[in-house]
Amino acid sequence: MADDSTPARPVTLTEALAEYLQTLKPDVRAGCANYLQGFVNEFNGKRVTDLTGSLVESFAERKIVASDPAAGDRVAALKAWFQYLKKKEYAPVNYGVHIRVRRAAGRAAMSGTRVEQAPIEMTADGIHSLKSQLDELVSARGELVKAVEVARSDGDLRENAPYHAAREALGFHEQKIKEIETALGRAVVVEASDERSTVGSTVRVVNIDTETTHEWMLVGAREANAAEQRISVESPVGKELLGRRPGEEVVVTTPRGSTRFRVESIARR
Repeated sequence: MADDSTPARPVTLTEALAEYLQTLKPDVRAGCANYLQGFVNEFNGKRVTDLTGSLVESFAERKIVASDPAAGDRVAALKAWFQYLKKKEYAPVNYGVHIRVRRAAGRAAMSGTRVEQAPIEMTADGIHSLKSQLDELVSARGELVKAVEVARSDGDLRENAPYHAAREALGFHEQKIKEIETALGRAVVVEASDERSTVGSTVRVVNIDTETTHEWMLVGAREANAAEQRISVESPVGKELLGRRPGEEVVVTTPRGSTRFRVESIARR
């Protein structure tokens, strides 16, 4: 829970880093300052609330590799800082879960090393929906396999269009099952916040220019559905509304121009 000294406005990465370094012992500060400054330089001028899981993950993939002798120290330094940002409520979530050491694909395959992938932040409803989809796909698998067998028995496979169509349908089906199983293996329910909006929050806003009211649920990219008013936190609107408190005003910039919103309320199921 933030105290009364928490800034009303989002802090920049530079400001947050300077504050964090002052909390460390001199020897610890000297050991991690360069690693953290490298991250800040990568996103020069951005606020902590401008960060997203995909941005942090992309940085880790480009900048932290197993061949770097200091890779472990870089990861530890960044994870500790992201924990601090979440604790101070400068960040809506702990982005440290997206920091991993990237391994070369070829070496991982030869050695049998499993490459750890970053979690996918989702709502509990989103995870439940994926599980339901997986159950339906698994249940339907038998009929597709049977269709392939029936088509195979109808003659020369080289000129058997129904057979090839059935094989293609089964292959697509199996790929979909694999994709959902992979997503579920990485899915995590995002940590809730008492005050700030997070993935899973329903945010009610007012368009300051038109005085119209809108209500959106902030979700991960896999759960976005415009018809259901579920917007991705990677979208321009979702990105600006993530990590906000009631009463804050934001400016959303899109190719069609800029729109000002005021956050009226935040709720979670």
